[in-house]
Amino acid sequence: MHAERSYSEEFRRALVREALTRTPTGGFPELERREGLKPGTLFDWVEELGPTWEAPFSSLHFWIGRTEQTEGEFWRYFDHAESYWDLEVEEVEAAEQDVTGCGFCIDTEMKFLYDEDLLQVIWFDDPVPVRTAIDESTIDSGAATDAVVAACEARGITTANAAFVYADPSFVVPDAARLFNGLPYLGKFGAKSAG
Repeated sequence: MHAERSYSEEFRRALVREALTRTPTGGFPELERREGLKPGTLFDWVEELGPTWEAPFSSLHFWIGRTEQTEGEFWRYFDHAESYWDLEVEEVEAAEQDVTGCGFCIDTEMKFLYDEDLLQVIWFDDPVPVRTAIDESTIDSGAATDAVVAACEARGITTANAAFVYADPSFVVPDAARLFNGLPYLGKFGAKSAG
């Protein structure tokens, strides 16, 4: 029987953060296979170390508005290069140019592909009141929704046919004044009503 390998706390925390903020398509089991870990180890580490940062879905980044794109064109912005998952982490880190092939990642200067579990894309065939679009998101109702509606109103946005939400609170949006997939960035909002 082989002795179980010892991992530093720094390594375990880094892998927990990766698991919670940019999980690959295969989820925790894929990360465990990549690192040669016994199945279930990563789940134990997440429980033990837990997030010491703002947890995913506690705050949401919102983009919302009206676009003339077709639904297919709008969704293609989030597609990635077919070869992305063939790359090793070290290859992605060493790349001097984008390797994701993803419009969202390029525009937000992400080195790695966004975490699919943290992205929500909202589409309507015809414009709807912004509150209707916001209600489709994972945001809690009440004051949290009112804050996003107020941000829309401050920007003159009353109706929308498209939106997307990214639920990684640690994510920093570069050049927040520009359009992303044709939509303005509204900001980061707490997902729950205060109190």
